Amino acid sequence: MSAFGQRFAAGADEAARDFPELAYLTLRAAHIVAGYRKRRDRYFSSTSAMGLAYDPAAVATETAHRMATEGLAPTGRAHNDPIHTVAFFPLIGWHPQLLDALRRLGPVQHFDYVAHGLSIADLVAGEPRALAQRREACAAFEAFVENLSREHPIDWVFVYASGLEILGSTLDRVRKITGAPIVGMCLDDKQSWKGPLFGEQRVGQIDIARHFDLAWTSARVACEWYLVEGGNPLFLPEGCSPDLFHPADVPQDLDVTFVGAAYGYRPLFIEALKKAGVRVATAGPGWPTGPVDDAEMVRLMQRSKIILGLGGIGWSEDLKNVKGRDFDAPCVGPFLTSYNPDLAPFFRMGEEIACYSSRDEAVELARELLSVPKRRRDMAHASRARCLAEHTWTQRFETVLKILGVRAA
Repeated sequence: MSAFGQRFAAGADEAARDFPELAYLTLRAAHIVAGYRKRRDRYFSSTSAMGLAYDPAAVATETAHRMATEGLAPTGRAHNDPIHTVAFFPLIGWHPQLLDALRRLGPVQHFDYVAHGLSIADLVAGEPRALAQRREACAAFEAFVENLSREHPIDWVFVYASGLEILGSTLDRVRKITGAPIVGMCLDDKQSWKGPLFGEQRVGQIDIARHFDLAWTSARVACEWYLVEGGNPLFLPEGCSPDLFHPADVPQDLDVTFVGAAYGYRPLFIEALKKAGVRVATAGPGWPTGPVDDAEMVRLMQRSKIILGLGGIGWSEDLKNVKGRDFDAPCVGPFLTSYNPDLAPFFRMGEEIACYSSRDEAVELARELLSVPKRRRDMAHASRARCLAEHTWTQRFETVLKILGVRAA
């Protein structure tokens, strides 16, 4: 090894000793990225061998064919006619936003599996008792839709869950009972596509993908994964709730604000901005300020000259996922976040939102935006207008309903 190489290696060893959290972070990130690449490349080989490719223009045709094969014939309801929805997800975290948006479409019959005794903590821990809880909750869901079907027709079933919480066999029985198409939504496919076997099926989307009439994913790369597993994917990101996330005429006394949990690379990223002289306020689990509710989160955003987004997944800064914040934050004010090709089609980069590809770029863009108030104002107005016109949760649901044929095109 050269003298330079020896000095470099010695410096790396010293850094690992002085910053053990950095070494741990690097190992965790490398493990996540390696697993992702292996899965991505395996599915690429499979799609190539099987002649499969995701075509957004063909999703509606494929969906119609799939439903016809299953004997489903949705009524194409006219614009503004009420849509009767059955929804399966728990009212935890930000999920009430989904329920509010669905109710704008018409009557919603909501099944909260947590309220029916399915413990998320037991599921995540892999507790044997969770298997019985899941079977009981799924049986209760089947009875729930059977009772509803006797009262009035159901237009569609919306499921925000994974193979951890709902069985593929339950989805098939619910379709048979209701005669309605079932849509599954997953917003974390890159990191939660496949987990260990847990009872009848594997955790994640891998074993339930084929049981949905339409599988909504926020990860474009995962569309081919669904195709290989017999699913019918739709690439569509999260939406926003503009009534909750909105600007306000208040003093903007915070330069940059990040709201979210402090884990993985996030604390180091924030610290890098601070060392460069960018004042960053933080809130959420793990930060000194602690968690905040939705109202306080919005107030912090409203007080901020720049709202910061961190698009990395888990421990990895490089592996990115579209996040709900990517649409909620632009409803409030100027948004600076990680560049992500899955997000790029939905905003005019540099005009409606600003995106960085490195910590240095984040510092430079933050400095630039902080120094030009007019650009921040123009960006905030443009991004909210875009969100209102195209990116609300209700608009996302309407897109799905038109693909299903539940809503007339």
